[in-house]
Amino acid sequence: MKNRDTVLRVLGIVVGCFILVVLASSVKNRDMGYHMEDIDVEIENAYENFFVDAEDVMALIMQDESDSILGDGFNAVSLKAVEQRIKSHSFVKDAEVYRDLKGHLVVKARQNKPVARLISNNGRNAYIGEDGDILPVSPKYTARVPVVTGRYTEQLMGLGEVAEDEYASKVFELINYINEHKFWAMQIGQIDINSKGKVVMYPQVGDQRLEFGYAEDLERKFKKLEIFFKQIMPSKGWNIYERVNVEYKDQIICE
Repeated sequence: MKNRDTVLRVLGIVVGCFILVVLASSVKNRDMGYHMEDIDVEIENAYENFFVDAEDVMALIMQDESDSILGDGFNAVSLKAVEQRIKSHSFVKDAEVYRDLKGHLVVKARQNKPVARLISNNGRNAYIGEDGDILPVSPKYTARVPVVTGRYTEQLMGLGEVAEDEYASKVFELINYINEHKFWAMQIGQIDINSKGKVVMYPQVGDQRLEFGYAEDLERKFKKLEIFFKQIMPSKGWNIYERVNVEYKDQIICE
Protein backbone atom coordinates (compact mmCIF):
# COMPACT_ATOMS: atom_id res chain seq x y z
CA MET A 1 0.00 0.00 0.00
CA LYS A 2 2.84 2.33 0.90
CA ASN A 3 4.66 1.59 -2.35
CA ARG A 4 1.51 2.28 -4.30
CA ASP A 5 1.07 5.72 -2.65
CA THR A 6 4.70 6.56 -3.45
CA VAL A 7 4.28 5.60 -7.11
CA LEU A 8 1.12 7.71 -7.39
CA ARG A 9 2.86 10.70 -5.77
CA VAL A 10 5.82 10.46 -8.17
CA LEU A 11 3.49 10.02 -11.12
CA GLY A 12 1.52 13.10 -10.03
CA ILE A 13 4.71 15.19 -9.84
CA VAL A 14 5.81 14.04 -13.32
CA VAL A 15 2.40 14.83 -14.81
CA GLY A 16 2.35 18.23 -13.09
CA CYS A 17 5.80 19.13 -14.45
CA PHE A 18 4.72 18.06 -17.93
CA ILE A 19 1.64 20.29 -17.76
CA LEU A 20 3.77 23.28 -16.63
CA VAL A 21 6.17 22.76 -19.55
CA VAL A 22 3.25 22.60 -21.99
CA LEU A 23 1.70 25.77 -20.54
CA ALA A 24 5.01 27.66 -20.62
CA SER A 25 5.56 26.61 -24.21
CA SER A 26 2.05 27.68 -25.08
CA VAL A 27 2.52 31.14 -23.52
CA LYS A 28 5.86 31.57 -25.31
CA ASN A 29 4.38 30.57 -28.65
CA ARG A 30 1.41 32.82 -28.07
CA ASP A 31 3.66 35.82 -27.31
CA MET A 32 5.70 35.08 -30.42
CA GLY A 33 2.47 35.13 -32.41
CA TYR A 34 1.30 38.47 -31.00
CA HIS A 35 2.31 41.65 -32.78
CA MET A 36 2.44 45.26 -31.66
CA GLU A 37 -0.81 46.58 -33.11
CA ASP A 38 -0.91 50.05 -31.54
CA ILE A 39 0.83 52.37 -29.06
CA ASP A 40 -1.11 54.07 -26.26
CA VAL A 41 0.66 57.11 -24.73
CA GLU A 42 -0.33 58.69 -21.42
CA ILE A 43 1.39 61.87 -20.18
CA GLU A 44 1.21 62.45 -16.44
CA ASN A 45 1.17 66.05 -15.12
CA ALA A 46 -0.12 67.20 -18.52
CA TYR A 47 -2.77 69.27 -16.71
CA GLU A 48 0.04 71.43 -15.30
CA ASN A 49 2.74 71.38 -17.97
CA PHE A 50 2.82 70.88 -21.69
CA PHE A 51 6.52 70.42 -22.36
CA VAL A 52 6.05 66.88 -23.64
CA ASP A 53 3.14 65.54 -25.68
CA ALA A 54 2.21 62.20 -27.24
CA GLU A 55 3.77 63.25 -30.54
CA ASP A 56 7.14 63.79 -28.85
CA VAL A 57 6.97 60.39 -27.19
CA MET A 58 6.05 58.67 -30.45
CA ALA A 59 8.99 60.37 -32.18
CA LEU A 60 11.33 58.98 -29.51
CA ILE A 61 9.91 55.47 -29.83
CA MET A 62 10.13 55.43 -33.61
CA GLN A 63 13.16 57.54 -34.44
CA ASP A 64 12.87 56.78 -38.16
CA GLU A 65 10.62 54.78 -40.46
CA SER A 66 12.94 51.76 -40.48
CA ASP A 67 12.82 51.77 -36.67
CA SER A 68 9.04 51.44 -36.37
CA ILE A 69 7.97 48.79 -33.86
CA LEU A 70 4.37 48.60 -35.07
CA GLY A 71 3.77 45.15 -36.48
CA ASP A 72 6.79 43.68 -34.70
CA GLY A 73 6.35 40.58 -32.57
CA PHE A 74 6.19 41.03 -28.80
CA ASN A 75 9.49 39.22 -28.29
CA ALA A 76 11.24 41.42 -30.86
CA VAL A 77 10.62 44.62 -28.85
CA SER A 78 12.88 45.55 -25.92
CA LEU A 79 10.72 47.39 -23.41
CA LYS A 80 13.81 48.57 -21.55
CA ALA A 81 15.26 50.09 -24.72
CA VAL A 82 11.97 51.89 -25.42
CA GLU A 83 11.93 53.26 -21.86
CA GLN A 84 15.49 54.55 -22.21
CA ARG A 85 14.61 56.37 -25.42
CA ILE A 86 11.69 58.12 -23.76
CA LYS A 87 13.73 59.04 -20.66
CA SER A 88 16.33 60.68 -22.91
CA HIS A 89 13.94 63.64 -23.31
CA SER A 90 14.93 66.48 -20.96
CA PHE A 91 11.39 66.99 -19.70
CA VAL A 92 10.61 63.32 -19.08
CA LYS A 93 11.20 62.52 -15.43
CA ASP A 94 10.27 58.84 -15.62
CA ALA A 95 8.67 56.38 -18.01
CA GLU A 96 6.93 53.02 -17.73
CA VAL A 97 6.41 50.79 -20.77
CA TYR A 98 4.45 47.52 -20.85
CA ARG A 99 2.25 45.40 -23.15
CA ASP A 100 -1.44 44.82 -22.61
CA LEU A 101 -3.60 41.87 -23.67
CA LYS A 102 -4.94 43.75 -26.70
CA GLY A 103 -1.54 43.77 -28.35
CA HIS A 104 -0.92 47.42 -27.49
CA LEU A 105 2.30 48.96 -26.21
CA VAL A 106 1.31 51.13 -23.26
CA VAL A 107 3.58 54.08 -22.45
CA LYS A 108 3.21 56.20 -19.31
CA ALA A 109 5.55 59.20 -19.18
CA ARG A 110 5.88 61.55 -16.22
CA GLN A 111 6.99 65.10 -16.91
CA ASN A 112 9.59 67.14 -15.09
CA LYS A 113 7.98 70.08 -13.33
CA PRO A 114 9.88 73.41 -13.47
CA VAL A 115 9.96 75.45 -10.25
CA ALA A 116 11.84 78.52 -11.54
CA ARG A 117 13.02 80.07 -14.80
CA LEU A 118 16.61 81.26 -15.13
CA ILE A 119 17.36 84.29 -17.32
CA SER A 120 21.00 85.34 -17.51
CA ASN A 121 22.33 88.79 -18.37
CA ASN A 122 23.44 87.54 -21.79
CA GLY A 123 19.93 86.35 -22.66
CA ARG A 124 20.30 82.61 -22.04
CA ASN A 125 17.29 80.83 -20.54
CA ALA A 126 16.80 77.62 -18.62
CA TYR A 127 14.57 76.08 -15.94
CA ILE A 128 15.24 74.49 -12.58
CA GLY A 129 13.17 71.30 -12.24
CA GLU A 130 11.48 70.06 -9.07
CA ASP A 131 14.38 67.66 -8.43
CA GLY A 132 16.99 70.38 -8.91
CA ASP A 133 17.92 69.48 -12.50
CA ILE A 134 18.82 72.31 -14.87
CA LEU A 135 16.44 71.97 -17.82
CA PRO A 136 16.35 73.68 -21.22
CA VAL A 137 13.48 75.92 -22.25
CA SER A 138 10.86 74.57 -24.64
CA PRO A 139 9.17 76.18 -27.66
CA LYS A 140 5.98 74.32 -26.71
CA TYR A 141 5.21 75.93 -23.38
CA THR A 142 6.30 78.60 -20.90
CA ALA A 143 5.81 77.74 -17.23
CA ARG A 144 4.41 80.37 -14.87
CA VAL A 145 7.09 80.16 -12.20
CA PRO A 146 9.31 82.69 -10.39
CA VAL A 147 11.97 84.27 -12.58
CA VAL A 148 15.59 84.19 -11.39
CA THR A 149 17.87 86.83 -12.90
CA GLY A 150 21.31 88.32 -12.25
CA ARG A 151 24.93 87.32 -12.76
CA TYR A 152 24.64 84.24 -10.54
CA THR A 153 22.25 82.58 -12.99
CA GLU A 154 25.18 82.02 -15.37
CA GLN A 155 26.78 79.81 -12.72
CA LEU A 156 23.52 77.95 -12.19
CA MET A 157 23.15 77.25 -15.90
CA GLY A 158 26.63 75.77 -15.96
CA LEU A 159 25.50 73.00 -13.58
CA GLY A 160 23.77 69.74 -14.39
CA GLU A 161 21.82 69.97 -11.12
CA VAL A 162 21.86 72.24 -8.09
CA ALA A 163 23.24 69.47 -5.85
CA GLU A 164 26.61 69.98 -7.54
CA ASP A 165 27.11 73.29 -5.71
CA GLU A 166 26.50 74.10 -2.03
CA TYR A 167 25.20 77.63 -2.56
CA ALA A 168 23.08 76.58 -5.56
CA SER A 169 21.36 74.14 -3.19
CA LYS A 170 20.56 77.06 -0.86
CA VAL A 171 19.13 79.06 -3.75
CA PHE A 172 17.00 76.01 -4.61
CA GLU A 173 15.73 75.93 -1.01
CA LEU A 174 14.80 79.62 -1.30
CA ILE A 175 12.85 78.98 -4.51
CA ASN A 176 11.03 76.02 -2.96
CA TYR A 177 10.23 78.04 0.16
CA ILE A 178 8.53 80.69 -1.98
CA ASN A 179 6.62 78.12 -4.06
CA GLU A 180 5.49 76.14 -1.02
CA HIS A 181 3.99 79.17 0.75
CA LYS A 182 0.92 80.50 -1.04
CA PHE A 183 1.39 84.05 0.25
CA TRP A 184 4.95 84.33 -1.05
CA ALA A 185 4.16 82.54 -4.31
CA MET A 186 1.60 85.27 -4.96
CA GLN A 187 3.87 88.10 -3.82
CA ILE A 188 7.31 87.34 -5.28
CA GLY A 189 7.70 87.65 -9.03
CA GLN A 190 11.45 87.99 -9.53
CA ILE A 191 14.56 86.87 -7.66
CA ASP A 192 17.74 88.71 -8.66
CA ILE A 193 21.07 87.25 -7.52
CA ASN A 194 24.35 89.09 -8.04
CA SER A 195 27.74 87.51 -8.72
CA LYS A 196 28.43 87.25 -4.96
CA GLY A 197 25.17 85.40 -4.35
CA LYS A 198 23.25 88.20 -2.63
CA VAL A 199 19.51 88.14 -3.28
CA VAL A 200 17.14 90.99 -4.10
CA MET A 201 13.49 90.14 -4.70
CA TYR A 202 10.79 92.14 -6.47
CA PRO A 203 7.06 91.73 -5.76
CA GLN A 204 4.40 90.99 -8.35
CA VAL A 205 2.74 94.31 -7.53
CA GLY A 206 4.68 97.43 -6.58
CA ASP A 207 8.23 98.66 -7.08
CA GLN A 208 9.77 97.69 -3.75
CA ARG A 209 13.32 96.38 -3.74
CA LEU A 210 13.39 93.58 -1.14
CA GLU A 211 17.01 93.13 -0.08
CA PHE A 212 17.30 89.62 1.32
CA GLY A 213 21.09 89.14 1.58
CA TYR A 214 22.39 85.61 1.11
CA ALA A 215 19.95 82.72 0.62
CA GLU A 216 20.05 81.62 4.26
CA ASP A 217 18.07 82.06 7.51
CA LEU A 218 14.91 81.80 5.44
CA GLU A 219 12.40 81.54 8.27
CA ARG A 220 13.79 84.59 10.09
CA LYS A 221 13.98 86.81 7.00
CA PHE A 222 10.60 85.87 5.60
CA LYS A 223 9.04 86.51 9.01
CA LYS A 224 10.36 90.08 8.83
CA LEU A 225 9.11 90.47 5.27
CA GLU A 226 5.71 89.24 6.44
CA ILE A 227 5.65 91.98 9.08
CA PHE A 228 6.45 94.52 6.37
CA PHE A 229 3.73 93.32 4.00
CA LYS A 230 1.01 92.71 6.57
CA GLN A 231 1.62 95.42 9.17
CA ILE A 232 3.84 98.23 7.88
CA MET A 233 2.57 98.62 4.29
CA PRO A 234 -1.17 98.69 5.14
CA SER A 235 -0.59 101.45 7.73
CA LYS A 236 2.05 103.49 5.87
CA GLY A 237 0.86 103.00 2.30
CA TRP A 238 1.86 100.65 -0.53
CA ASN A 239 4.13 103.04 -2.38
CA ILE A 240 5.83 104.93 0.41
CA TYR A 241 8.90 102.67 0.60
CA GLU A 242 11.19 101.80 -2.32
CA ARG A 243 13.76 99.74 -0.44
CA VAL A 244 13.27 97.13 2.29
CA ASN A 245 16.24 95.32 3.82
CA VAL A 246 15.81 92.22 6.02
CA GLU A 247 19.40 91.01 5.73
CA TYR A 248 20.50 91.98 9.23
CA LYS A 249 19.43 90.35 12.47
CA ASP A 250 16.55 91.96 14.37
CA GLN A 251 16.23 94.79 11.84
CA ILE A 252 13.82 95.84 9.10
CA ILE A 253 15.29 98.78 7.21
CA CYS A 254 12.78 100.71 5.13
CA GLU A 255 13.63 103.67 2.94
